[in-house]
Amino acid sequence: MQKIVLLGGRELPYELEYKSVKHINLRIRPDGTIHVSANRRHSMKSIEAVFTANADMILRSLDRAAELRKNAASITELSRSKEGRACELAVSGALRRFYPYFASACGGSMPEIRYRRMKSRWGSCTPSKKLLTFNTRLAYVPERCVEYVVVHEFCHFLVPNHSARFYQCVASVLPDWHARRDEIRKYEGIMT
Repeated sequence: MQKIVLLGGRELPYELEYKSVKHINLRIRPDGTIHVSANRRHSMKSIEAVFTANADMILRSLDRAAELRKNAASITELSRSKEGRACELAVSGALRRFYPYFASACGGSMPEIRYRRMKSRWGSCTPSKKLLTFNTRLAYVPERCVEYVVVHEFCHFLVPNHSARFYQCVASVLPDWHARRDEIRKYEGIMT
């Protein structure tokens, strides 16, 4: 059932569900809704006391959830209208910087570059088609991570697998590639 509690000058709607539970359980969902489960023996006064006792945490959590939803909406909006262009800007500088290392492997001309949303990879290289494809989500990662992806994909023109020889190629251009790879892995959640 829908209820409302006044907390910190704010009217907060919440869903109250009676269950066979020992304690009053309050959860703030990612969408910012509040869900409370309690046993029927708990009075409304005791339920509201849980809100009062945890007021700071509840209000902070609601504000954080609202900020996350706002950021997600911004990313979604950017992805609809500008993500591809933003990715192109992020990647193009790295492509220009690192192309001299791989010009001969690429046949003396820049490969075809494509940008698209990918769910599990930051980039791909198709040497037979002289094609590099980059995940548009690269628009949201630090430049050093973008550089790692660009060098990684360029190296596939020289070594088409992930052997030790391949990683020697990456290391010859980016000696700190391990740290960059570890850093970009922290952003894998934004691919979905």
